Amino acid sequence: MKAWIITIGNEILIGKIVNTNAAWLSQRLTEYGIEVRKIICIPDEEKEIINTILDATNNADLIITTGGLGPTFDDKTSESLAKAFGLKWVINREALHEIESKYRSKGMELNNYRIKMAKMPEGATPLRNRVGTAPGILLKIRNKIIISLPGVPNEMKAIFEDHVSKILSSYTPERVHDEKSILVKGIPESSLAPIIDNVMSQYKNIYIKSHPRGHEISGPVVELHITVYGKNKTEAKEKLDEVVNRLNNYIQQKLKNHNNEK
Repeated sequence: MKAWIITIGNEILIGKIVNTNAAWLSQRLTEYGIEVRKIICIPDEEKEIINTILDATNNADLIITTGGLGPTFDDKTSESLAKAFGLKWVINREALHEIESKYRSKGMELNNYRIKMAKMPEGATPLRNRVGTAPGILLKIRNKIIISLPGVPNEMKAIFEDHVSKILSSYTPERVHDEKSILVKGIPESSLAPIIDNVMSQYKNIYIKSHPRGHEISGPVVELHITVYGKNKTEAKEKLDEVVNRLNNYIQQKLKNHNNEK
């Protein structure tokens, strides 16, 4: 399953806010065995949102957007999503009831700006927001899954854990159950590259990423992050232990050869 993450918001593009949502979502999707193919940030512009969503549906199975679901003029995600697929942008009665209950519990009445948060593409499913007001949106169309979440991080995370995690579980039989990082000192990343290629070619459903932490030549330090996918926790842990042991054996041999060359 391939995914795109689309972050919508001018505040990110001008550097006012750091895009932590995308990092958090990519990590969670990876844990579900979903391959994140692209993370993109776009402005609160209808045409840009429509074009990006359509591009995503041509290249990914799952599209998750964050931002643009609030009551203000620049919250355009929901309406743009409807226009992208030629759907009516309508008031969702379930979402309206939820929003109305929240405001009235505080002695506040609905107005057009608050009602706006209940509008979504016809046929979409609202995802209840227990932390904030604007619900998330689930739209299944053209054999794709599109999920729109609020941009406020704690709201986005709450909806993901309450609803999105259950949706993804039904589509992804394989889950990441284990991962580990090991620190390698004294071997340049370029010398570790063939070791990584060799180990990855011997196993299915693993990913090894190298992160340089020192100078390539004068003081090489490289962190290797190993991610293992498995059908159950036991299988994943056994595979992870085997991969780490094999990596360490190759690394020790490389260190020995490297020292002999000095």
